Amino acid sequence: MKKQKPDIVKNAERQARMIFKGIAIPMVVPVPDSRVVEGVDYVSGVQDRGRYVVSEKVLKFNRKALRNLRKRKTENADPRFVGGNDTMIVKAGKPGSRERVEALFDQYTAILACGEEISPFAYKGEE
Repeated sequence: MKKQKPDIVKNAERQARMIFKGIAIPMVVPVPDSRVVEGVDYVSGVQDRGRYVVSEKVLKFNRKALRNLRKRKTENADPRFVGGNDTMIVKAGKPGSRERVEALFDQYTAILACGEEISPFAYKGEE
């Protein structure tokens, strides 16, 4: 049984997440020679001798996603793929073996000869 967090702890976590609005990334922006920016120190480029201004680019967080931070419900994987539940009616060899491939080939040819559309596997799925 999973222990539930008290409401006061949940609200505190949500409030702490809502404090952050984004993240600032330093950027180097080229400035043309004809433009003058007052009160800013320029950085000179070594390769091209250009003028640059070091500024910050702010990437804002998705506030709605931060507010509703929950675990997403995931569907359970099909047991035929995970865990290797063998659902073959007439079992022959291990899944993927040469013996299994030959047995399936024989079963499918017999099914096609009868004219029926049935599967050699007995997986019922979710009914």
